[in-house]
Order: sequence, then C-alpha cells, then structure tokens
Amino acid sequence: MRETLALRLATAALFTVLALYGLSTLPDLAARWGLTGGSFAAIAVWGALATVGIARLRERPGASGLVLLCAVMLALRVGAAWIGAGRVSPGDPQSYRVLAQGLLAGRGLVLYEPYFGSDWRALFPPVYPVVLAAWGAVLGFSTASLLALGTLTDLGTAASIAKLGARLGDPLAGRRAAWLYLVWPSVLFSAPLAQKESLCALLIVLLALAWLTPRAGWRGAVALGVPAGLLALTQPGEAPLAALFGIVLLARSGWGPMVLFGLRGAMVAVVVLLPWWVRNWTLFHTFVPLTSASGASLWIGNNPAATGNWEPPPPALKGLPELTYTARIKAIALEWIEHHPAAFLRLTATKLVRATGIGVFGVIRLEAMHPSIPRALAALLWPVAQLAQIALLGATAIRQGRLPLALLLLIAACVLQWVLFGVWFEFGERHRECATPFLLLALCWAIDRQTVEKQPPNP
Repeated sequence: MRETLALRLATAALFTVLALYGLSTLPDLAARWGLTGGSFAAIAVWGALATVGIARLRERPGASGLVLLCAVMLALRVGAAWIGAGRVSPGDPQSYRVLAQGLLAGRGLVLYEPYFGSDWRALFPPVYPVVLAAWGAVLGFSTASLLALGTLTDLGTAASIAKLGARLGDPLAGRRAAWLYLVWPSVLFSAPLAQKESLCALLIVLLALAWLTPRAGWRGAVALGVPAGLLALTQPGEAPLAALFGIVLLARSGWGPMVLFGLRGAMVAVVVLLPWWVRNWTLFHTFVPLTSASGASLWIGNNPAATGNWEPPPPALKGLPELTYTARIKAIALEWIEHHPAAFLRLTATKLVRATGIGVFGVIRLEAMHPSIPRALAALLWPVAQLAQIALLGATAIRQGRLPLALLLLIAACVLQWVLFGVWFEFGERHRECATPFLLLALCWAIDRQTVEKQPPNP
C-alpha cells in the first residue's frame, strides 16, 4: 500500500534526522561535562549489563535467570538512588512530595508556588499526588520508599510492554524491550524521585493494548476509559494519545467497531474525570477541565528566551489569583507568537528536535539538585544516557521496514502527539517519553527471529 510505504519512509526520515542531531550534540555535551576514561568504562558496564538481559531472554527465563536479572536491575536502580540520596530535586519531584504531604496533613491539593507568589489548587493534576500520598502514608517519602514505588510502577509497565510485544507477534521482542525499559537511563534516573512519568508510561501502554484488541461491551470500555481518564488526570498534555491510538489504528478494524469502542471508552473516561470537574467548579466557580497550568506552559514554550524547558515566569505577574495569572501569562505568549510568527515556527521546530534528539535530562536534573553532583560524576553518566537515546532513534530509523504496521502506527501516534499537542507548549525531554516503550519494541523487533515463539502475529 502506498500509505504504508509513505509512513515507513516518513518514519525513517524523521528518526534519521533526530539521530543525526543527537550525534551532532556529542561535542557540546563533552565540552559541558567532560569525557574521561571513566566515561567509556561506564558505557561498557551499562552496555554489558543491558546485554545480559538481551541474552538471557532469548528463551523464557527460569527461576535462576529471573533472580539474576532482578539483581542487575535492582543494582542499577540502587546506584541511581544512591546518587540522588541526600539531594533535593527542584521542580516537579519536590512539588509532588509537598502536595502528597499536604494531602496527608488535611490541607488538600494545594501548593504555594513561590515564583507565582500565591497558592495554586489546580496547577498539578490529582492522580499522582494521591497515589504518592497513599504510598507515603504507609512507607514515608524517603529515597528508598520512592525507589520502591517507582520500581513497582516500572515493573507494571515492563509487564505491559512484554504483553504488547506478544500481542503484536514477537514475544521475544516484548521480553527484551521490557528488560531494556527497566534499565533504560531516562527511566533509571527518574525511579528514585517523586516523578509521574513512570505512571504515565504504564497508562499509555495499557491504552495501546486496549486499542489493539478492542473488546465488546462495557468491559472493553472500562479497559480503555479508565486508563484514558487517569492519564488525563496525571499528565494532561498526553491525554490526546487515548484518541490518537484509536485514530491511527482505524484502518485495521474498520470504522464502525472502533468508533463504537472509542465512544464507550470516552463515556467511562468522563466518569473518571467527573470528580475532578466537580471539585474545580466548587473551588473556582468555573469549568477547569484538567489543570490551570496551560497558560504558564504556553509561555514557557513561547517567549524571547524560550528553550522548551522550564524557566522563571515574568515577575510582574507575581501574586495574581491562579486563574487570572494563567490567563495573563497566556495572553503574553499569544502576543509574542502573533508578532513573531517566524521565530515561533523556528522555535517550535527547534524544541521538537532538541527534546527528542537529546537524552541527558536526568543528568541535568542531578546537576540542578542541592547539593549538585560533581562534574566528574556527570562525565560518567551523560555519555550512557545520550548514546542510548541515539541508539533508540537510529534503530527505529533503520528497522522501520521490519516492524509490523500496528507498531509503526503506535509510534506514529506518539509523533502526532508531539507535533499536534506537545511541542507548542513547554516541551522538554520528559515530554517525549510517551514513545519510549514503543521505540524499545522497535529496537528489539525480530532479533533472533528463529527463536521467537510460534504465535499468530497481529499486524
């Protein structure tokens, strides 16, 4: 089909460009953090440990194999936790801890934002703070506790990735992609922090599974609608994926069944969202569907100094009420876009390439902690993270011709999410992570094909 060929060519072109950009950044990253013999040793150690899982998972692992893989995975995660222990991470990880502690103290979902100079009640969506508060009520908020929560969530995502690989026709690729996800640098760096990306990844893979095999009746609607609603209440910017997966997969199952399945799922999602809508109406006396952060996010992504990453907002707005603030800062961003259309388009394209071609956000976040990590430690970590990202992008570009159409379409949905709903706002590396599970499947697809269990593919 011409459409399939065009999709494969577009995928190859896009991910080739992103991989080449990632390669072009290596000299700048080396100048920033340095490159030593230890850097190459770190690359070799991580590569060897990742390869252990790739080799062990050629067949379904027995008890001893699982123990070995768990030990390797836990060693890497404990190492990541050790690096961050005793350091305070600015931004979302600290804000989520404050929100969770406030919930346990009976203050509700409210956060004083010093840059905004006022209390905000809908800046952060509710699901992850509630999960974190429930976890912290039992096990506290220590680094070890947060690592346990992140690891459990990542294990759920890994199991879902393995199931997705089997459903697409290559259980071996599913197992290997699940393993790589558990030891992938960007995932490792987030595991010991109060960071919602782990939960988002789980919900996104569950959505993909629901759309690949739509079940009739309300059981199927729940399988689609619950993760869709929870994703919207965890990371609103990624909520459109719930529909995009269905839209790109329409040609596989026919319009009628898929549209009916989607409508039923949407009804369940509305039920999940309803308590948050009622709560916001009670507080603000107006409809706040997901979050009050959209205006600030638009400004962060569109101003003369914007990079796509967070930056302090205009101090002149400090102290305004929450919804007034978000309306004012949104107006400033729209005014800049209106008067600088060429700069806006150039910045948007730059944000997309930077956020997807570079993979060192975990190191940048460690550097921003208080106290900061030593520069020598950053020199060990950044090459592993960046080379892993380049390998992921390059493999997707090279191997797209071997991927089943369904996996290619899921990747396409993630790209559409970036382009249609993400890149216009604040858009850093963590906002592209929705695609990581599917790109890992692409990386592992059809390796050692002769050993793949006989299972009917679902292309």
